[in-house]
Amino acid sequence: MILEETDKLYLYDSYGDAYLIDKESRDILFTDSFYGGPSCALIDPNNKYAIVAGKHLTLWDCYEGNNKLTKFETEQFCWIERLRLINENTMQILLDPWFQYSAIWELTVSNKSLFKISDFMKYKNLPYTDNIVWCFIIKPLVEPYSGLYTSEF
Repeated sequence: MILEETDKLYLYDSYGDAYLIDKESRDILFTDSFYGGPSCALIDPNNKYAIVAGKHLTLWDCYEGNNKLTKFETEQFCWIERLRLINENTMQILLDPWFQYSAIWELTVSNKSLFKISDFMKYKNLPYTDNIVWCFIIKPLVEPYSGLYTSEF
């Protein structure tokens, strides 16, 4: 299943594994496995980075001509539900609204800075729905989360 696509790249899911493919060369730029499968993905309109998320978040970027892969996951930053682009370098990340640590986070791609900007408990005791409404939050309310596990490959 195709998760996200641009003119040059596409991300697809096959049995819980995510693949980023270069359409022209057909090269696999990265692959990653997700417990329960990936839930969302985003590719930069300029094809400088791609993100696929689920139990954890994986960022592929090619700034300065170098391909880098970074994974983000902790006890409090996991079960990503949705992604949205704020500008060409920033995105907001919604954790599962029924997860005990549900929150909205913000990621600055160029420096891999991840901030928790707000708790998100609006749906905590409500029945499941696909229609999640989450407001735009412009400014981070807290400092960067320094305990975040990241790994670069």
